[in-house]
Amino acid sequence: MWVWDADGICSTCHQEMKQEKIQKDFDDFYKDAEEDETFDTWSDEFVICPHCGYAIPTDLGYEDFPEIYEDGDHEIDCPECEKTFVLETAVSYSWETKKKEGE
Repeated sequence: MWVWDADGICSTCHQEMKQEKIQKDFDDFYKDAEEDETFDTWSDEFVICPHCGYAIPTDLGYEDFPEIYEDGDHEIDCPECEKTFVLETAVSYSWETKKKEGE
């Protein structure tokens, strides 16, 4: 199913553009970074490899990376550079209530 954003870009292309931007930002950061500086890999859309900057899509499916959906720390192998890193997953919940009709 194709979904188009407000700019007329399909959702797949939009995701790829975001991945490319993360990779460019990662590469640009390390061109000028001090030795003890690290790239901020926090994301609510991708798992970003701290070694190479590859943005792993989180919509790959539960069977590909089931651990990314479980609260806690997990060792992940980057599909791009094949290096291992620790992923910290933080699961949060929220609730909203409504009055029952007629009460």
